[in-house]
Amino acid sequence: MKKIGIVLLVVFLSIIPVKIIKADSGTVDKAILEILKEKQMITPEKYQELSQKLASGKKNVDEEILDLLKEKNIITEAKHEELEAKAAQEQKAAETSAGFSLPKLVTTNAVKLTLGGYIDNTVVERNRYTGSDVSTKWNLTSGGFPLRNSPNYYQDEFRETARATRLSLLAEGQEDFAKLAAYVEMDFQGAGTSSNYQETNSWAPRIRQGFGSYTTSGWSLLFGQAWSLITMNKAGIVALKENIPMTIDAGYVPGFTFTRNAQVRLVKNFGSMVSVGLSVESPQTLYTGGGLPAPTAKTPNSNYTYQLLNPNATVASNFVDVTGTTNNSNNPSTLSLDQYPDIVGKVAFDPCFGHYEVYGLARFFHSRTAWGLVPSNHSNNDTTGWGVGGAVLLPVVPKLVELQGSVLAGEGIGRYGAANFPDVVVNPVSGKLDPIHEIELLLGLVAHPNDRLDVFTYAGMEKTSSRDILGTAKTKGFGGFGNPFYATWALVDEGGYPGGAWGSGSLVQASRVDQITLGGWYSFYKGNYGTMRIGVSDAYSHLYLYGNIPGEYMNVGMVSFRYSWK
Repeated sequence: MKKIGIVLLVVFLSIIPVKIIKADSGTVDKAILEILKEKQMITPEKYQELSQKLASGKKNVDEEILDLLKEKNIITEAKHEELEAKAAQEQKAAETSAGFSLPKLVTTNAVKLTLGGYIDNTVVERNRYTGSDVSTKWNLTSGGFPLRNSPNYYQDEFRETARATRLSLLAEGQEDFAKLAAYVEMDFQGAGTSSNYQETNSWAPRIRQGFGSYTTSGWSLLFGQAWSLITMNKAGIVALKENIPMTIDAGYVPGFTFTRNAQVRLVKNFGSMVSVGLSVESPQTLYTGGGLPAPTAKTPNSNYTYQLLNPNATVASNFVDVTGTTNNSNNPSTLSLDQYPDIVGKVAFDPCFGHYEVYGLARFFHSRTAWGLVPSNHSNNDTTGWGVGGAVLLPVVPKLVELQGSVLAGEGIGRYGAANFPDVVVNPVSGKLDPIHEIELLLGLVAHPNDRLDVFTYAGMEKTSSRDILGTAKTKGFGGFGNPFYATWALVDEGGYPGGAWGSGSLVQASRVDQITLGGWYSFYKGNYGTMRIGVSDAYSHLYLYGNIPGEYMNVGMVSFRYSWK
């Protein structure tokens, strides 16, 4: 029996002779000690001594074990020198690689910690000057498409940035009856002066995700900031398994439906094929006032957001408030008047082939109207929005080619699309927030020719419909979303100024955006110390405008160098 034990030990050593100095060396050394103890080839005192050294993480334990194996004639002198030399080489490599050590896993007595993230440097080239960083805005918002009357329309833009660099930490604990986890992820794309809750949290430092989860008996509870439940998953309904576009651009692709915000989510798994989830999520309303002007300064209602129109008079005397900026220090674009959360429900199916989802969304919008200058004549206004959709992920060629598609249609869903169209428009007469109809559509094809190369293409679209247009006569007021009177041909030529209209003069609004994106990632190093890869992408976008004036085109090329250690 003793010879059998020695043979097993030699076989064990022959399988993993050079692993004893790597991250899992403690496990290997412990296994060897257990075999030596079981076969009575080591004294209890020596076993206890080496076990304590292993537990405390002291160095040179490997050398002592090698000496012990040589002393017991389990390995020859030549094998001892060979293994000792390899151990020394790997120890030196681990200490000098990249000038520092990056352990992937750190374990406490009860919780496993996984360090993740990457260093990113992205080169950006746009044929329009937007002033954006690595996140392109696919609309007419600040940092988005410039109009033809702007000098920016005729200038290219080059930018190099490392702000997409990301850090993450995953903590996991396992009980007999439950699994506990906590996850924190951040990057450096926050902007303190324009931080908001619109689609992602952009406060500085920017928390991308920060949540805890508890899973037991087929139930899963998640609380904190994470990808919205409406975001497509790769399988089931599992956090950190979302199907995010592989684009370099952190603005992703128009038609991609998502948010990252605070939420409380409950998921029930019915076996491995069906999952049902319900999430209560932090709201934020994206609104447009149309052509409504701000109240005149120093009037009793100057704290309100907009002056409403009175169809029976040339001068309006009614007002509406849609932001939570009164008596606080928040930026005007930071907070909307939200009184109820967004509600998201999803059912996911995972049969033998593919992944399928259906989902729904309920939203609630709030404003307050002042009728005339009478202090007691005020009212609260509540309206609702909704969205329904579905998604599919098909392994056309398993492990080689994947086809995906997703759609969301409804009213008041602009916040959930990558292009960030408005959710609502202020009704120019009543002050209610009327939801805007929209559809969001995304198709994608991803190929993995080998374990180092990923190639992707996405085609996306977001389209809105006009709402609350009263007319085009200045004396009667016009208002609404998508009114053709907002856009004039003066915007077609550089330096053109429309001027003269009620309120802001000219308010060009986009009706639709289409995009096709091509790109890929190649890992030129993939090994024990992480992954080094380079990514290339090109996105061509067409923005359609209300008012029958020419649309806008923009091309965005990016090259990314990325080192990830997870």
